[in-house]
Amino acid sequence: MKIIQLEAQNVKRLKAIEIRPDGNLVVIGGKNGAGKSSVLDSIAYVLGGKDAIPSQPVRKGEKKATVVCELDNLIVKRTITATGGGTLTVENKEGAVFKSPQAMLDALCGELTFDPLEFSRMSARKQAETLKGLVGLDFSELENERQSLYDERTRINTDGKALKARFEGMQEYPEAPEMEVSVSGLMGELKERESVNHENEKQRLMLRQGIDDLKNQGIELGHLSEQITDLQVRIDELKRLEAAKAKKIGITKTSIEKAKPRIDALQDADEEEIRDQIGNAETVNQQVRSNRIRKDLSETLKTKRAESETLADQIHKIDDSKTSQLATAKFPVDGLSFSASEVLYNEIPFNQASSAEQLRVSVAMGIAMNPKLKVLLIRDGSLLDEDNLKMMADMAQEADAQIWLERVGKGQEVSVIIEDGEVQDGKSAMA
Repeated sequence: MKIIQLEAQNVKRLKAIEIRPDGNLVVIGGKNGAGKSSVLDSIAYVLGGKDAIPSQPVRKGEKKATVVCELDNLIVKRTITATGGGTLTVENKEGAVFKSPQAMLDALCGELTFDPLEFSRMSARKQAETLKGLVGLDFSELENERQSLYDERTRINTDGKALKARFEGMQEYPEAPEMEVSVSGLMGELKERESVNHENEKQRLMLRQGIDDLKNQGIELGHLSEQITDLQVRIDELKRLEAAKAKKIGITKTSIEKAKPRIDALQDADEEEIRDQIGNAETVNQQVRSNRIRKDLSETLKTKRAESETLADQIHKIDDSKTSQLATAKFPVDGLSFSASEVLYNEIPFNQASSAEQLRVSVAMGIAMNPKLKVLLIRDGSLLDEDNLKMMADMAQEADAQIWLERVGKGQEVSVIIEDGEVQDGKSAMA
């Protein structure tokens, strides 16, 4: 189905036009600002519906715009008011009016807004997004979820690298105890050992005093013996004293003999050992704390690695889902597919194909996406040379399609010339 006749009044720059296209390629020519784009806009407005109509579609100073489009077996009429209202009627050639005109047009029209030339000039990413929309693929939620997971995994991996570097940079002390050394406990033990040693020293002093006392008593005994000869008078008294002293000596000697083995067996506590432990306590405690932190870092690092692996699995599932959807998608042209961020044609990036091949594939896409109403609208046709125009005309003829193309100029290739919003005399309304 194609356009047989197009009438438009007061659409944007147009005053009134009537065009009966002849052939498969309809080239709308004229100067910039003459109203060429408004001709293509008229087709989009009358067939595309409210979503295709901008906020100010009516020619400035006019109250309403009208577009009548005659197709093979339908007549579509749309009025658009300057205030935003309007009407739409669709009837067949016998005059029967359809009750749901826009629904019928939506079912009839494919992707009327698809411009093959514009598509061929898009960035690779934009081409991919456009083609996804045309074939009904929407990865926006999956992409957002994937990006969120990817960012989270990146953050976790960054934390993991920092933890790993910190973990590997910490020295391990295998000889350090599990718990930190209690300095207060060691001080208490030192105090106890000092008390024991102090008591031992007191007993040694008493022993030395006893020995000295024994020695002194022996000396005194000698003196007394010498005095016996000189002091015979005092013999009785001295004998008594001697006997008493001898008895005392016996008692002291017995006490000493009993105490000596015990005193000799006394073992002094090693004060230096405990002092060394106290001096090294902070170093040991630092090692204990370092080992504890290192162990915690090791556990945290394991957790981060597990989280990263979980996120990686989720990302793989999303990628698999996209791959599955792509595998079942119906592309308008054989050989079209996607990579992560661009359109592929025969497994090669689309933007690496020649300009002619890009245009040929884009036009084929447009034709394939409009199987019922085989009408394509192409703007910026001035960018096409004669060879490209001929290629498009041949493709349109082969597919029995109709391409409406706007182009600056009045050359031989132009079907209709628009001048000041009207069809110029000399290029008749028969295009």
